[in-house]
Amino acid sequence: MVQNNQKEPFFDAFGMKQEMDKWTYPLHFIDFETTAVAIPFNKGRKPYEGVAFQFSHHIIYEDGKVEHIGQYLNTERGVFPNYDFVRNLKKQLEIDAGTIFRYAPHENSYLNLIYRQLLDDPAAIDDRGALCDFIKSITKSVGSSVDKWVGKRCMVDMWDLVKRYYYDPSTNGSNSIKFVLPAILNSSKYLQEKYSKPIYGSANGIKSLNFKDWSWIELKGNQTIDPYKRLPKMFQDASEKNMNLLTEDDELANGGAALTAYGKMQFSEISDYEKEELQNALLKYCELDTLAMVMIFEAWREMVKEQLENEKIAS
Repeated sequence: MVQNNQKEPFFDAFGMKQEMDKWTYPLHFIDFETTAVAIPFNKGRKPYEGVAFQFSHHIIYEDGKVEHIGQYLNTERGVFPNYDFVRNLKKQLEIDAGTIFRYAPHENSYLNLIYRQLLDDPAAIDDRGALCDFIKSITKSVGSSVDKWVGKRCMVDMWDLVKRYYYDPSTNGSNSIKFVLPAILNSSKYLQEKYSKPIYGSANGIKSLNFKDWSWIELKGNQTIDPYKRLPKMFQDASEKNMNLLTEDDELANGGAALTAYGKMQFSEISDYEKEELQNALLKYCELDTLAMVMIFEAWREMVKEQLENEKIAS
């Protein structure tokens, strides 16, 4: 479509409907923040060894209700977080048998990595077997794995769904969620109507663990402002004197900034105030990542309804 310079959005409503019919409610949307640094944060770990330090978890019920239901962020220095990360993920996802979504292979790859870390770790890990079984239940093995499996509850990759069923020329050929989200916000009247109101984190709106009475849609002309550019800035209540002690950055708008913020908390001598601001920014950023997945799903759901209804009327 990009090669053919197609100017109009494309959406395969019938194909997407077939996919949706396979899913089990409630739907779970997860996103990980990870890093791999040359100098390990933790004693006994290897250079460039993968560390999973944060996840966010949104849920959609069959009646359409949305909740930011869970999260995890390691903030303790000198603690290898990967096993606790999986314990928390397991606890949150085992409450039901709903379909789990990721965006791109990253989450599957990192869970495979942690699976291997668990098997190779000589330390006594009481729940090693349970954690490994859980990982295998929601993933598929990567090509380098000696063991081969596809979990009964293997995560659905929304990135793959984008490539097969959805195209918007305003993404400039990118399937990244950072391009797909603004495109779908600009084209979906449903999302514009719903998220222009301050319902996110409100008492009678959408449950949020980090936002209060927040509206995600703001128009500039006839275009929506990218929600990542609207994330609250850090250090807004710092005095001029204290600002000299803080990081030069006051915003967190991409994954690179997120792992840099985590690195600051692990290595740098920072004030308690700066640490708290970095934590809050990381939590908000990662929450938006899974909300972005929710928004894309909601837009697709409404597009399926509309197109199938139009086809029924036309026939």
